[in-house]
Amino acid sequence: MSIILLKMNNYFIGIMTGTSADSLDGCIVSFDKKFEFIDSLSIDFDSTYKKNYEECINKGYKKTEESKELSNLEEILNEKTIQLINDLLKKSKIDIADISSISLSGQTVFHTNEMSYQIGNPDCIADEFKVNVFSNFRNFDIKNGGFGAPLIPAFHKYLYSEINKEKIIFNIGGIANGTYLKGNDIYLASDVGPGNCLIDKVANKELGLPFDKGGNFARKGNLIHTLLESLEAASNNINFGYPRADEKTSYYKLLDYGAFLEISSNDALRCLTELTAEKIKNFFDYCNQPEEVIFHGGGAKNSFLMELLSEKLNREIKTTDNEIPLKFVEAAGFAYLAYLEKGEIYNTK
Repeated sequence: MSIILLKMNNYFIGIMTGTSADSLDGCIVSFDKKFEFIDSLSIDFDSTYKKNYEECINKGYKKTEESKELSNLEEILNEKTIQLINDLLKKSKIDIADISSISLSGQTVFHTNEMSYQIGNPDCIADEFKVNVFSNFRNFDIKNGGFGAPLIPAFHKYLYSEINKEKIIFNIGGIANGTYLKGNDIYLASDVGPGNCLIDKVANKELGLPFDKGGNFARKGNLIHTLLESLEAASNNINFGYPRADEKTSYYKLLDYGAFLEISSNDALRCLTELTAEKIKNFFDYCNQPEEVIFHGGGAKNSFLMELLSEKLNREIKTTDNEIPLKFVEAAGFAYLAYLEKGEIYNTK
């Protein structure tokens, strides 16, 4: 693939879908003089897509050739990506000719520190819109000495770094990750724990819901300290130390504890929400408890989780909403990676 120089003006489209597989998020941004958030749009996935995606992950598929189910999911994802981009362009009244490139995160199916695989066909999107597409960011990062996750710290630095200030920016998606900024430097960036993935798994299995909205069911539950202690010890054995890139299927093993069979769904959600908060606090403590902590991602909409974090961190809860809607930070972050050319480029034919 030959690299084509990007236009020096115009806009970037970022498309993101996380491991929670709840929605496909897209935004149009500009980096011409300063960051501009132009417009955004989101398309929800239906429960069948999420269920089939989870089944493919549990079966350990590593490429579409291994599974017709995975190929079908990729086709759905491609169709929804095309729909989202068309709808976003129409909503924003921006012409495709003014788009410098499209950034496609892909839906992660398999990830280790040595190899990563996402569905979502960047060639298909490039051909559809006749615009260069950046994708395969995780393997690009691994080839350049990283872990392939988290990838958004560079964008955190771009938005929030300030001389003589220390900050942590937490993204709470399926997996939670944190970026510790010291002045203008990324001092540490790492996955930190199981974010929403375990909460969502129990909410879906026990309540038939995609997630525990606002943490309302967890709020009604009782905290079982012995179970929480067991979960913390076991999660340390799965992934311990920073930096690292976590695999959510490893965390699913925590739900095999027999104690979960003996407690209510509310109690289970209460314990898992506490576990997520504790893992975030662990990273906060490791990073010398900076004064400013900023959150984004789906977990930042869980008001009960945010209350727990406010108490544990003893900090005012801030989100990215003043700069960019918290739901679209990752989509904008992937657009920024395209702007930096930190991914593989797929050229129009």
